[in-house]
Amino acid sequence: MLNSILELKQKNKIFNSTWLRTYEDFEDYSEEDAEKTVEQLQAIANIVCDHVQKESI
Repeated sequence: MLNSILELKQKNKIFNSTWLRTYEDFEDYSEEDAEKTVEQLQAIANIVCDHVQKESI
C-alpha cells in the first residue's frame, strides 16, 4: 500500500536536477552533480520505504 501511495505522489511530481536546484544550497550544482544527488535521494527513499513496509507486516 505504501508503494502505491508513493507512486501516486511521484506521478504528480518530477524529481530531477531542475527540481533539486530549486532548493537553497543546491542552486549552483552542475547538471551532473544534481543528477547524482537526485539518484542518491531516490535510492535512500526506496530503502526507507522498503524498511517501513517490512516493519508494518
